[in-house]
Amino acid sequence: MVSFPIFSLVALLLGVATEFMGIFDPANEWLRGGWESGGIDFSTTAGLTGPTGFLIGLVSVFALVAAILGTPGGLRRTIIGLSGLILSLALIPTFAVWGIFWKPFGMTLGILWAWFSSFLYARTHRMPCDVVNRGEVENVTQIKKDLFEQTRSRRSDG
Repeated sequence: MVSFPIFSLVALLLGVATEFMGIFDPANEWLRGGWESGGIDFSTTAGLTGPTGFLIGLVSVFALVAAILGTPGGLRRTIIGLSGLILSLALIPTFAVWGIFWKPFGMTLGILWAWFSSFLYARTHRMPCDVVNRGEVENVTQIKKDLFEQTRSRRSDG
C-alpha cells in the first residue's frame, strides 16, 4: 500500500520542517516560560530536529497511520487519532521530569496531519479491514462424529 509510507513521511517532514524553520518558536518560548514560572528548570531542549525526537516522531507517525489504515470504522479511527494526539502532548510533562523541554508543536502538527490524511484516505477508499465477509462459511476441518461421545475418566490425571 503506497499511501502508508507517503502519509507517514509527509507528516514527519511537515513536523520537522516547521521546527527547522522556527515557525513555532514563539509558542515554544511561551510554553517554556509557563513551565519555568511554575518552578521547573530545564537543562536542555528536545524536539523533532534532534535524533531522539526524530525517532520518537518517526515511530509515532508511522504507528498512527498504520493503525488508522488498518482499523475499520470512522469512530474507531477518530479515537485512535485522539489517542495519538494525547500521547504526543503527554511527552511534555514526561520530558520535564528529566529536565528536558520538549517542543511539542512540530510533533503535534505531524500527528494531526498524519491523522487527517490517513483518515480521509480511509474514509474515501475501500480498505481491506472494512470488507465484510458475506460468503457462506465452510468448515474445513473433519470432525469425527464420536468425538464428544467418548467416555472419559473423572480423575484429574486423565
